[in-house]
Amino acid sequence: MKKILVPVDFSDLSTDVIDKAGEIAKAFGSEVYILHVSLPGPVFTDDPSQIMAVNNPGLEELVREDHDLKAMVHYLHERGVDARSALVHGPVVNTILDEAEKFEADLIVIGTQSHGFLYRTFIGSVSDGVMRNSPCPVMIVPQP
Repeated sequence: MKKILVPVDFSDLSTDVIDKAGEIAKAFGSEVYILHVSLPGPVFTDDPSQIMAVNNPGLEELVREDHDLKAMVHYLHERGVDARSALVHGPVVNTILDEAEKFEADLIVIGTQSHGFLYRTFIGSVSDGVMRNSPCPVMIVPQP
């Protein structure tokens, strides 16, 4: 097991997921790829080249998310784990699965939060979608 993909959503559970992935990576000498998938924001022009970064409220959030990802990588580096990160835009489940294939992941470590029956029935969950369609084994880290 040389490559571990770790999708995070910056919830409180993300810390537990990073810790678990770090433990596994340390034991197997694996590389960890921390991934955050952000849904693309609306575009209000027909010409995307005309979108300006100035006064874009989503830009501040992207900068914060990138900073948080780098902090997670630093956290793992301090523990002797080879890690990198990426912030990608797209539909969450499909993007995670695409990145797992590109990275040639041997394992996906993902968190799951407990939701009620109606939420699971009508909305589903990211971890469920990843688990059902993953090209590799998936470890689910439950919410404590």
